[in-house]
Amino acid sequence: MLREVKPKNPRTARILKAKEPQLVEGPKRTLLLHGSKCPAPLHTVLKTFHSLTTPHSVLFHKKNENIHPFESVESIEFLADKNDCGLVVFGSSSKKRPNCVTLARIFNAKILDMCELLLLPSPDGDEIPDMSKLKMHIGIGLRPLMLFSGSAWEDETSTTHTMVKSMLVDLFKGEISDKIDVEGLQYALMVGAEEPTAGLAPVIHLRWYKIVTKRSGHKLPRVELEEIGPKFDFKIGRIQEAPRDVMKEAMKQGRRPNEEIKTKKNIGIDLVGDKVGRVHLTKQDLGGLQTRKMKGLKRRAGVESDEEDGSVDMMDVDEASEDEGTKRARLE
Repeated sequence: MLREVKPKNPRTARILKAKEPQLVEGPKRTLLLHGSKCPAPLHTVLKTFHSLTTPHSVLFHKKNENIHPFESVESIEFLADKNDCGLVVFGSSSKKRPNCVTLARIFNAKILDMCELLLLPSPDGDEIPDMSKLKMHIGIGLRPLMLFSGSAWEDETSTTHTMVKSMLVDLFKGEISDKIDVEGLQYALMVGAEEPTAGLAPVIHLRWYKIVTKRSGHKLPRVELEEIGPKFDFKIGRIQEAPRDVMKEAMKQGRRPNEEIKTKKNIGIDLVGDKVGRVHLTKQDLGGLQTRKMKGLKRRAGVESDEEDGSVDMMDVDEASEDEGTKRARLE
């Protein structure tokens, strides 16, 4: 456990407040560490990750003998908090886990989740990596186009691949911006996963490609990909998922600086694009509502009620019957 530091003056209080989790976070910094044993292939992985995440990464060349991420996390939490890093990439090699790369995310100066990637032998069969292939000639601070190929990444039931995908996106996404210059799209990262088989975890392939535009004879250029850099093949090892409540707290987002503030309430836009408003009214009294005037409902002139109309009709009928009776009597 890290000791809780209480501020002694306002300056220290401002520094500690700036280190607290923010609703709008800047680009994550990555801390790359070496273990007690770090062979050349593992050093190539750390160096490649460092070159692609510069200037938001820190690489320590000194070997650390007392760091064991899945047994004790105090050292990693201390170094990450001291260097203000939200991601840690630790490379170590042992007899049980040779060429192991551990990815860890930090939240509020604590370990959020961790995952092990076991580096497999090079597909080219080179035990010692060719240093000329490491010169990728990529500009500093550029972000790659990321492509995740394979059905394993689309499987929602597989939390392991979801975690690895989220960590790789956090590692290489860099700064967040709403506008991107086309000239800044210089390379692409392809993360491929083989089809899962019974009892075997799929192998993950990392490949780097340089985006080259050539003349096509049309208005739009022809885009081609040239493979650059080393080839990495990993197998997923141990994982440590984040607690659900802590992950929910870490996923909170605030209003972006360029995001518009919604000032008018109950106004939105439907699927067609029309502006729709909602009006709230009190309960209406329909007793005095003016209805449509119809000619058949009007009263006749000189008649006050329906009862009077009925009495007049009955009198006329009686008088007619009496006249008919007297006429019959005279004829007889």
